Amino acid sequence: MVYLKCVVKESLRLHAPAMIARETCEAVKLEGYDIPPRTRVLINTWAIQRDPKQWEKSEEFIPERFANISVDFKGQHNQFMPFGGGRRACPGLSFAVKEAEIVLANLLYWFDWNTLHGDNPEDLDLSESFTLIIRKKTPLVLVPVMPPP
Repeated sequence: MVYLKCVVKESLRLHAPAMIARETCEAVKLEGYDIPPRTRVLINTWAIQRDPKQWEKSEEFIPERFANISVDFKGQHNQFMPFGGGRRACPGLSFAVKEAEIVLANLLYWFDWNTLHGDNPEDLDLSESFTLIIRKKTPLVLVPVMPPP
């Protein structure tokens, strides 16, 4: 289960579930820009979590990167915040992560998986559609296969 937890974290790093929206309370100057009060600001978690200054080989899926580091998704590390951070972080964070780990563990334990057309895994389209909720452009269709007894 330790490696599965690393896989879930790396999946959330590369494919954050949502954009984070905030509203400024007062006028602020950010990177040379004047932002007036009550301005809606979208925080691009996709770019933050793929920043090569923060992550070695930032575009690659490497679950092992989470094996020996303290970076977690509870909002304390600015380079990894798929559920937001601070007091406005997603209230369902703990439930969502535990549910994902349990469901994924059971699906991987009980079934082998094929794509609908038996495609090569390298040929899968993993591109995403960016709105407030980030999702795949092309749905992934998998077929469960019962492993031999």
